[in-house]
Amino acid sequence: MTCVCGCGHDAVHGELLPGHDQKLRIRLERSVGGIRRLEELVGAATAFRDGNLTVEQYARMTQRIMPREAPNAERA
Repeated sequence: MTCVCGCGHDAVHGELLPGHDQKLRIRLERSVGGIRRLEELVGAATAFRDGNLTVEQYARMTQRIMPREAPNAERA
C-alpha cells in the first residue's frame, strides 16, 4: 500500500510510514488554513454526520471555514 501522506513510498505496515502521520497532518492543516480551521471542519462534519446540521447548514459552515479565493487573488 502506498503511504497515505502523499510521499509516494510504500508503507509496509499500515497506511503510513513511521513519522508520516505528521506530514499528513501538516498537509491537511495547510490545505484548510491551520489547525483551528481543521478542528472546525471536523466539528462541522461530525455535526452533519450526527444529524445536527442540514446539508445547507453544513455547506455554509464549510464555506465559512474554507472560503473560496477570488479568481485573480494573489497567494501569499
